[in-house]
Amino acid sequence: MIININGKKTKAVTFENSFNGEISLTKYRQHTQNIFQSMLTKTPKLSGLLALKKIVEGTSDCTGQRFFESLVQNLSEVLDVYGVWVTEYLQKENRLRALAFWLDHNFVKEYEYDVRGTPCERVLGTQGICHIPDRVVELFPNDPDLKSWGAVSYLGVALKDMDGRVLGHLSLLDNKPMEEVPEAFAIFKIFASRAAAELLRLRYEKLLTEKEAKLNRLINGACEAIVEFNEQLEVSQVNQQAVETYNIGKENFTGKPISELFDENSLQKLLRSVSVLEQQENFLSSTWMQGQLTCVRANRATFPAEATLSRYKVDREVYFALFVRDIKERLKTQEKLKNLSVEAAMLREKVSARHNGCIIGNSTALLEAVELAEKVAPTNATVLIYGETGTGKGLIARTIHTSSQRKEKPLVTLNCAALPAELIESELFGHVKGAFTGAATTREGRFSLAHNGTIFLDEIGELPLQLQAKLLRVLQEGEFEPVGSCQTQKVNVRVVTATNRDLLLEVGKGQFREDLYYRLNVIPIPVPPLRKRGEDVILLAEAFIRQCAKRMGIPPMLLNEKNKLALRSYHWPGNVRELQNIIERGMIISSDGKLNLIPLIAPASHPTKHRQPEQGTDKILTEEEMKELELKNIMRALEKTHWKVSGKDGAAALLHIPSTTLNSRIMKLGIKHTYR
Repeated sequence: MIININGKKTKAVTFENSFNGEISLTKYRQHTQNIFQSMLTKTPKLSGLLALKKIVEGTSDCTGQRFFESLVQNLSEVLDVYGVWVTEYLQKENRLRALAFWLDHNFVKEYEYDVRGTPCERVLGTQGICHIPDRVVELFPNDPDLKSWGAVSYLGVALKDMDGRVLGHLSLLDNKPMEEVPEAFAIFKIFASRAAAELLRLRYEKLLTEKEAKLNRLINGACEAIVEFNEQLEVSQVNQQAVETYNIGKENFTGKPISELFDENSLQKLLRSVSVLEQQENFLSSTWMQGQLTCVRANRATFPAEATLSRYKVDREVYFALFVRDIKERLKTQEKLKNLSVEAAMLREKVSARHNGCIIGNSTALLEAVELAEKVAPTNATVLIYGETGTGKGLIARTIHTSSQRKEKPLVTLNCAALPAELIESELFGHVKGAFTGAATTREGRFSLAHNGTIFLDEIGELPLQLQAKLLRVLQEGEFEPVGSCQTQKVNVRVVTATNRDLLLEVGKGQFREDLYYRLNVIPIPVPPLRKRGEDVILLAEAFIRQCAKRMGIPPMLLNEKNKLALRSYHWPGNVRELQNIIERGMIISSDGKLNLIPLIAPASHPTKHRQPEQGTDKILTEEEMKELELKNIMRALEKTHWKVSGKDGAAALLHIPSTTLNSRIMKLGIKHTYR
């Protein structure tokens, strides 16, 4: 057995050294012609020259895959061997992948194999040709294919780059012994060098293509419009965002004067920035263009923008790159935020002006409520404020917030009776886009807005039962899920509630959760009705007169003794809110600058009183009058029994009807427990 590695030093070795991995097809042809002429003068055997000439003619006009296929086919035919293949080396896997494989007059598709235990393994570790003239199967019994091919001899050479790294190999095998023929070996090494050069060229080409693709993705994926222009101020290229921003086709962008993309003032800013960059020695430089620019689209519409300008040099040519950012939406958002800030400031001033010292009164009951509110304010305890409608429960809630450590954070309010039941959940906890019909965008709920602050839930007794459990969870665990979302949100909110109902009575009726009631009723604060505040009614009336006079731009009016007596004697079912309305109405309709409240108070003092029929006539009551009469009668019974419904001393016994019937009529007439 003869294994010949690094055989005779022929002209092919000289060519390989001089070629040195060069990828230029022109230089390859020049080298081939030089060798051809040298062999013509020095080699006596013309058959080697003809073989070389045939292979050159078959491969000289080919590159890439066509070159490899032509090479293996022509080598097999010229050298009269059974098979020839050229491969690419996969170093990490230690495998060879055939770029082209000609075997028994046919191409073998997708051939890949492990180099271990094959003659190719020895080829990759040599510096020259590996020649096995005979009995190759016996030398490499673990090769899975040699035996099936009937291989007898083998010839191979490694393909390497300029740094000596293995790129692949070129091999041939035959089913007959292969003698050492210098001319054939020379031809083999010549085209191995050519194959190495082509393989290296393809790798560089692939690398360049990948880099271009990455750069293209980076540039065209940018959210800024990128416009490149030359020293003549003509556009040379743009990215996709520039096409969309300016609404100009890419083919129409090239060569367009940069002046057409800006108004006159903005163009002068750009030219000044160009001049600044031209004065710098460093070509790779950039500058931020100060101030807002006005850009012009294809349809002459304008948009505000910010821009950065860069300068660089490519092959003696100087270019500028303009990075343009459309800030129209950002300006809209800033303007909206500004308007909201102004509106919030105005509302704060309005609230401050309206409620500065708003809790007016010296009555013991009121002072006790205010004192309790101020005591509980520094804590995080849940507060339930209860009292009749119009007594100022919201003002007590504001006092608790402004006296707490959360006063710098928002106070968010929600009247639970002001919204339909199906909307309260979204209002409290927010919703995600598409959660229900009409949910076009994601919206934050009141609890999210009140994070680290205080939320005031007025008319808590009106909260639907299905939402009471969710509110209980927020109170206990500080978490909730927006409508349509499965993600839990955490909040830190101080909860203050208010009601004009008897929640304990609602619990007995099954209209309010008992566990929620005790969770809300940690600190109950009763707000007294106006009729139990004594002289506070006069103090409040005088304060409302001053406020109303200021709004109307007139001098404050004085209360005479008759007006004061009327104010003291009226029972004020609407409390402070009713008093404010009467004062405002009286000042509007007053004449000669004199305030007269008696006509406004007297009719209202008996709002449900039924006018008695005239003597001697029969009065027929309408359905509404009957309901009014029944309502008044039930109210008198409830007040007399202190709102006890059942039992021997209850209102039902007083009316001589079953307690279930009375409860049904109370619900039908909408009677609510009022605190006295």
